[in-house]
Amino acid sequence: MGFLSLFRRKRRTGNSNFSSYRMVSSRTRKPFNPKPTKQARSKERTGLFAKALRILKLILILALILGGIYILFLTNTFEIQKVDVEGGEDTLEEQTALNTKLQEYLGENLFLVKSSILEESLIKEYPYLKTISVNKIPLHTLKITLETYTKIANIRIDLEDGSNKYFVINEKGYIVGTEAIESLPLIIMDVNGSSIDLQNGPTINEELIAKDTLETLLATAKNFEDKFDMQILEIHYRKQAREIHLYTERYFYIWLDLTGDIDTQLIKLKKSLSVINIYEANLEYVDLRISGQNGEKVIYMLRE
Repeated sequence: MGFLSLFRRKRRTGNSNFSSYRMVSSRTRKPFNPKPTKQARSKERTGLFAKALRILKLILILALILGGIYILFLTNTFEIQKVDVEGGEDTLEEQTALNTKLQEYLGENLFLVKSSILEESLIKEYPYLKTISVNKIPLHTLKITLETYTKIANIRIDLEDGSNKYFVINEKGYIVGTEAIESLPLIIMDVNGSSIDLQNGPTINEELIAKDTLETLLATAKNFEDKFDMQILEIHYRKQAREIHLYTERYFYIWLDLTGDIDTQLIKLKKSLSVINIYEANLEYVDLRISGQNGEKVIYMLRE
């Protein structure tokens, strides 16, 4: 019995020692790290290359920007060496003057010239010109283009001594010539009591008639021609009286009040055609200025 008891204890002790050995062995064993595959190594190299390429691109862009700034502003690559002013024959005097004036820009950087500011300054100096365009022509040219307003009418001013003066005006009312152009409408202007100095002027590039007044005179003549199919030979403008007298191809006048509604006055004439046959009657004038109670009063005079 004692022998068997001893055997059992030894057996348990042997089992305990084996278990302890296994535990120690498992703790000291290194973890398993699989080696990277060929595909993984290739992907890693591709990522590094892409990153290096992005950095290289940024460096290249920065170098280009700095190089561009240097070329644009720190060298004479875009230095203004020529000023070119062009326009029509009616701007020859202005072309010469601007060519001289703008020589001060020679040697400046083309890209540092602010075109809009220069244009605004020149237009203030030459208000009778329609446009003054400033363009930069690389590498060294500043180009100025002048455009004039359209010539729109002849104006005749009759003097007290029986003589007269002719002026050609543009659409803004400025004088652009002193020799009448046959194809343009004729405005005969009464300047009595006005501030116009006929002894010393008016002169080229000076305003002779306000733009809005000019538009009204020409629009009134056109309105009459459209309504009555009759040509207007002369437009008589009486500034002090604020009247317009249209001289027709049948050699009679239509008197109109510029302070009233022009269209209403012409409609009044239209309604009275059954009484006044303006196409056949030997008329001296038709006066549409006076308003009756019904707004349709028309006065006219026949030639003797």
